[in-house]
Amino acid sequence: MDVLCVIPAVGPAAARPFAGRPLALHALEQARAARRITRVAVVTADPLLARLAAEEGADVVAPPADEDRAAPLRAALELLAGREGLAPTLAVSLDPAFPVHLTETIDGGIEHLLRVGADSLLCVQPLRNGLWVQDEGGMARPFDQAPAQRCYVESGIAAVVRVGLFEQTGELACGRVVLYEVPPLAALRLGEDGEDWAAIEGLLRGARSAHARALLRGVRLLVLDFDGVMTDNRVIVLEDGREAAVCNRGDGLGLEMLRKAGMPVAVISKEANPVVGARCRKLKIRCEQGIEDKLAVLTALVGELGLHLARVAYVGNDVNDLACMAAVGVPISPADGHPEALRVARIITSAAGGMGAVREVCDLLLAAGAEEGGPARV
Repeated sequence: MDVLCVIPAVGPAAARPFAGRPLALHALEQARAARRITRVAVVTADPLLARLAAEEGADVVAPPADEDRAAPLRAALELLAGREGLAPTLAVSLDPAFPVHLTETIDGGIEHLLRVGADSLLCVQPLRNGLWVQDEGGMARPFDQAPAQRCYVESGIAAVVRVGLFEQTGELACGRVVLYEVPPLAALRLGEDGEDWAAIEGLLRGARSAHARALLRGVRLLVLDFDGVMTDNRVIVLEDGREAAVCNRGDGLGLEMLRKAGMPVAVISKEANPVVGARCRKLKIRCEQGIEDKLAVLTALVGELGLHLARVAYVGNDVNDLACMAAVGVPISPADGHPEALRVARIITSAAGGMGAVREVCDLLLAAGAEEGGPARV
């Protein structure tokens, strides 16, 4: 079943930096990581945002003249239908102003709509406090409502709709509408004035860190790709044809601390250049290089250590890492990984490859180990 996610990035805030990336790209990252989403479109007129979204595998749609909430979805459906005949069953309109929404919220909303057989879904929060109104004289009085009736307020995070009915009505809430309650953290909306951005950014980083530590608690082996993970994926070519790469000293210190804590670390790289082995020897970590079938080497290594793939964290950044990432318990990608690597990853680092991504993973593993009594030696 095809499910299209449309991200309306039409205001100036969508391209504003938030947690190291333009705001709309956080929504794109969450949408691409959702299991139920098969296609993502970003509606924007910002040239930089359009380029970055395209590089991450999204379709880019020009903003429509209409300004109603459903207009970006209509524009995306018309463009993709005319260009390639795409006819998704469901569509999701995802507001980028809610950066702390989780992938689980997106998948959960879609699955709830399908489970109950509804036509459309709105994300809501329960109205827990009483409502007050003012009379003509400016005096306040409680709003009269049935005491047994539970009320909800639409959060605006996302709406899900069956495309066939949407094309008939033009409305996001149409047919049989169902409500999907989201947690309070997910419903935090960034204000246009920017005053609350720093506070919400701190909450986002904290939530992601806690989620990553929970995933990593059972890990007993860290395996890394080299290019694009321990480097920034660039190569320095000297006049005589020799190649060199730039590595991050912070990554090296993190790997040293991890090794001393008892966590085995290995590098499996397709690259045959001696620089890979030289860097690993300096860091005193196992290295397998010039490898075409990475999964075979990974499986052999796991068996040698008496582990299971479910206990492995693998950090990869490109399509030749996908088989290993799909096989392990915790696949990880740097922030600048290939779109397919980002889609498979359960953890995406805030840092790019070669720019502290490995150190970030090491710190998370050390923190996770401390929470469960320290990494176990194998």
